[in-house]
Amino acid sequence: MSLKNRMMLALGCSVLLGGAACTQDFEQADFVHDEGQPWCDELEAGSGSTDCALLLGEDHLIFFEYAPSARGTRLMVKLNTLEGQEVQSFGPITIEDAVASPALRDINSDDREELFIPLMTGNVNTLWSLWQQDDEGLFHRAGEVSGFDVDGFELRNGLMITHSRGDAATSYETASRLTADGLGTVYEMLIDHAGRDCRLLDQSGMAAMRLNAAAVVAACEARDW
Repeated sequence: MSLKNRMMLALGCSVLLGGAACTQDFEQADFVHDEGQPWCDELEAGSGSTDCALLLGEDHLIFFEYAPSARGTRLMVKLNTLEGQEVQSFGPITIEDAVASPALRDINSDDREELFIPLMTGNVNTLWSLWQQDDEGLFHRAGEVSGFDVDGFELRNGLMITHSRGDAATSYETASRLTADGLGTVYEMLIDHAGRDCRLLDQSGMAAMRLNAAAVVAACEARDW
């Protein structure tokens, strides 16, 4: 049984029995959490805009509640303690045909997970709204990033590297850096797979990161096409 379900089991026992001990056969099917919503990270692909929850650390839950609106779908987000006390809520956030589900991942190695909320999905790419935690554990919007799947984002030398599709022959590589001021672009590169060519479209943040533009392009073009 996963950590999150063991924790929710313990919470359920405490609520039902007033703190008395209870036993559970860990071989039975995993429980859902208190409000009955599925876990976001266990939903099947394509289940976007489905009410779900994520376990944050070992003592908080994030609930995602979707509702239809004239502009698509509205999302409200609630951060609660395991005991049910609301810590933070934010929204509504407008969602347009997103097929992915919210996800958590620490992308800047500060031991605090960032929250990725899918806003819309095109033919291949998903636009994600990125939220980061402050020192009090509250979330603040840090920016947006386009890419495929959050688990597939590459972390390289303090940067988050994402890839998105242009057309059948082109794709984009974007390097971003998350700081207390938010998400900033370090570079964006167009990759022409037919011509086996890489070209920087934006290199505004490379100097601050001491990156050599020619070396980045050369490394891209040295790939196994």
